[in-house]
Amino acid sequence: MKTKQIPLIVMLLAGAVASICARLMHYELETTLWILLLVLIVFYIVGCFAKKTIDSFEAAIAAAAKELEKQEEEAKASEEGEMAVGETPESGLETESAQA
Repeated sequence: MKTKQIPLIVMLLAGAVASICARLMHYELETTLWILLLVLIVFYIVGCFAKKTIDSFEAAIAAAAKELEKQEEEAKASEEGEMAVGETPESGLETESAQA
């Protein structure tokens, strides 16, 4: 998943909401700009934390998937090794029918 744009989207949405609210409340221009600047900075930082959290979850999921795949390959390899060393299921049936 592409997470590069998450901080930007969060920041711009918060900025839009702050601008609309300031306009509806009839704030002066200078006050509105200071509020908007503060909101943009704060929500950019919040977006960065959200991005890092999502990236860490994705990394953990990828590591767990690799570990699971590795375990499945090891189980398959050990199962094939037992078949090669021991008797095959068909050879066991042939010896029983030959004895009868």
